[in-house]
Amino acid sequence: MPTPSTFIDGKPYLKADLHCHSYFSGKTNHVTALEPMDCYSSPERVYRLAKARGMDIVTITDHDSIDGCLHFLNGHPEKHSEDFIIGEEVTAHLPEFATKVHIGVYDISEAQHREITRLKKDFDELLTYLRSERIVHGLNHLFHGFPRREHGPGFVRKMIESFSVFEGLNGCIGTKQNRLVADVMRKLPRKTIVAGSDAHTLQRLGSCYTLCEGRTREDFLTSLRVGRVKVFGEGGKFTHIFGDAMGVYLAYFRDIAFRNEVHREWTAIKKVRNGLGWALYLPVFLTLSLAYSVVYYRIEDHRQPYYERLLREMSLG
Repeated sequence: MPTPSTFIDGKPYLKADLHCHSYFSGKTNHVTALEPMDCYSSPERVYRLAKARGMDIVTITDHDSIDGCLHFLNGHPEKHSEDFIIGEEVTAHLPEFATKVHIGVYDISEAQHREITRLKKDFDELLTYLRSERIVHGLNHLFHGFPRREHGPGFVRKMIESFSVFEGLNGCIGTKQNRLVADVMRKLPRKTIVAGSDAHTLQRLGSCYTLCEGRTREDFLTSLRVGRVKVFGEGGKFTHIFGDAMGVYLAYFRDIAFRNEVHREWTAIKKVRNGLGWALYLPVFLTLSLAYSVVYYRIEDHRQPYYERLLREMSLG
């Protein structure tokens, strides 16, 4: 049983980073010929470092996969009843808004994961299933991948109607945007704000975290369901995205040269060939990653007044 690391007004709270990744999140969608991964952190290292950084409860929320969680639990089955929660970041489709959303789900079984995978192309069916199974779930980064402006009011209204848990502090999202989501949701009845680092390397793991009242894993989940929650941490900066990108770049070499965890099925010839290609790609990768990191936050700062106006006009701001 975890020992609560935090007491507030005499009440014990358990700490968890509710949004982080391992190499089971899969491949990136760029430079596909060289097959880089979205993350190179092993589930074991995520767990160990999260605990070392003060997390009482650990989860891994890989993209549309629980394989990282199962991989960890295969070696440490006792942790499932102690301080580890099977999580996932589900990509759900909303064709009426021509967009997708990311939903954090927690404490699921393999059977539930399979059903979630089957339903995720239909947002409404997926949400109906999550509610019927009483699965803890929340919307990650509300404004990331926001639909076109004509869809804005309908999209926000649907998200508010669909979720009771919202990620109001994400370690990759700028402070203004995080604060806007958190402030608005706190004004609405029966809405809960959670936090996670969204770390794709180990560098920022645990930099944003959720405190849930209680002493046990079950207490943590119960408090998460009913909103006995507090959030802490640092919002995103361009250095966070750039640091993650460069961390993934370097980890590619570390894996094929030393660790042999992710690309262990590659032949020696393929490792040499892809390693050389990845090295030659460095100037382009460095330039594009830096440019994207800076431009992303500039664009979001530019859009911030629109988000604020939209919520105000909907009487939410």
